[in-house]
Amino acid sequence: MTTDIFQAFDHGHITLLALYDISSAFDTVDHSILLSRLSISFGISDRALQWFRSFLSDRSISVVFGTNRTRWVTVPYGLPQGSVLAPLLFVLYTSDLGAVFQGFGVCSHQFADDTQALLHGPASSAVQMVESLLEASSALEAWLSSNRLRLNPDKTQFIWLGGRLQLDKIDTDSLHNRYPLIQFSSSVRDLGIILDPTLSFMQQANSVSRSCFYHLRQLRSIRSSLSTHAITILVHALICTRVDFGNAVYIGLSASNTYKFQSILNAAARLIGGIPKFAHISGFIRNTLHWLPIHQRVQFKTLSLMRNCLAGVAPAYLRSFCTSFCTLVSSLPSRVNLRSSPVRSGSSRLCALPRLTPGALPELALQPGTPFLIVFD
Repeated sequence: MTTDIFQAFDHGHITLLALYDISSAFDTVDHSILLSRLSISFGISDRALQWFRSFLSDRSISVVFGTNRTRWVTVPYGLPQGSVLAPLLFVLYTSDLGAVFQGFGVCSHQFADDTQALLHGPASSAVQMVESLLEASSALEAWLSSNRLRLNPDKTQFIWLGGRLQLDKIDTDSLHNRYPLIQFSSSVRDLGIILDPTLSFMQQANSVSRSCFYHLRQLRSIRSSLSTHAITILVHALICTRVDFGNAVYIGLSASNTYKFQSILNAAARLIGGIPKFAHISGFIRNTLHWLPIHQRVQFKTLSLMRNCLAGVAPAYLRSFCTSFCTLVSSLPSRVNLRSSPVRSGSSRLCALPRLTPGALPELALQPGTPFLIVFD
């Protein structure tokens, strides 16, 4: 999604993003509709369909409060919470949502019960963009209602994304007069990542920094009671996971925000090794903990995603984007007969990217017109 938004940035467009919330999404799934959809839309039949019917039916629930317990009652709706199949079944249940948005020319992304819709365009067409997205939202609400789901309008968020100059061109007064009930947010949290209007991720960096340093203070208070192995496990579980979560969107992050993430890793390494505050830490991080610096961790995540795309094990939407601009050098007819071709040199895994045009792929921080190669071992 952030890639789509950055591409709109490159064309001088703004993006209107809507984040939808479905009330009690997993608890209101209708079993009969789900089984019918599995049979008609996905061709599941016979014993496999009977297995799903057995998995969903004859479930009971009871509520315990203190010493009191309610009687057991049958649950005719909903997916079992915490089960492996619940998110997958919900995705299959709502698989038609993409077509609903496409009918209005709106792009959409879904992750379990989180649905995002976005629309790109010039700042002069902001009113038309809002109107189109509201029409798509009405169609979404009607579809959810027909499938026994409910859209929560109070938790639906809208935000404008774009460059500072383009965002300043939006006529906010006319939008407020025409759509007085719509409140445009200054920041939103999408799948754990805080998005601000210019995608600087400054608020995300501040949020991760606050959370990590809070846990580091708690761990520091019990450090003397823990072994090095135990404190290392806790740091990986509570600190490194927060730093690495969604870090592929941090490509091109400003130096000040990058320093915030790096300072978290430095403080965590000092806690593990018992190193004083002003002592050198880079050697301990590199030689003992084997941690990469923040900018290299981000590059490693991105290259891992690209490798999965080229190997065919990544999701289809990532593979289509990767193959649109990154191709194997061995597949280029103009390079096959050259002495330096990968076929002759034995390096069949070389990838070539096209020459960059001014303004293209700013997150890679490369000079326009500079070709480069990526090698996967």
